[in-house]
Amino acid sequence: MATVMRLINFLRASSSLQHRLLRTFLTEVNATFDDLLLHNNIRWLSKGKVLERFWAIRKELQVFLSEQKSVKAKQFMEFMQNEEKMEAVAFLADITSHLNDLNLKLQGKNNTVFELMSAVRAFQRKLEVFKSDLQEGLLHFPTPLEQTKGENRPQNHVAFLEKLIENFKIRFDDFRLGKQVLLYIENPFLVRNFREFSAEAQQIFPWASAASLQSVSLHSQQ
Repeated sequence: MATVMRLINFLRASSSLQHRLLRTFLTEVNATFDDLLLHNNIRWLSKGKVLERFWAIRKELQVFLSEQKSVKAKQFMEFMQNEEKMEAVAFLADITSHLNDLNLKLQGKNNTVFELMSAVRAFQRKLEVFKSDLQEGLLHFPTPLEQTKGENRPQNHVAFLEKLIENFKIRFDDFRLGKQVLLYIENPFLVRNFREFSAEAQQIFPWASAASLQSVSLHSQQ
């Protein structure tokens, strides 16, 4: 990832002349985009969008780099010709896209706690699906599938996903709420299992009695 960002900075920000030449070249060859994006650490969607744009015009960038005479251009060209490294970039492009989808759901307006936690829990389940998919058909990772021409090499990416799964678990376990409590937050009328609701609520509010919690749930539905 760091190498891709350095490559983009080299092409786009190291020289205004080189940037103009790049844009002119991309326009002349009818590339999907006529420029690269710069990564902004402040904007939470930035990295995924940068990778998406980079991948879309990677072939044109290789041609442009091949016409440059500098040592840096040669080094970046070697990076882009390395199949294993570009496969890693392809994987990062897809996984950051999936993370961006989650971020968009979490950043939406007027979301309830129920909706936010449901989105996180659903994504945690998706990560397990992604892990299995990496070892099977790459249905959720079309970019690595394209890069490897159908040859699945999951070992490095599975380890990455395992770390991501663990990070999500560490970050969100403190916010774990039971199913019935989440239903109560969304709409008290959805709660049907009052005994389960009181048991879950007692874990959050240990000072409250089971009877009083059941009464609260019943009263809210009257």
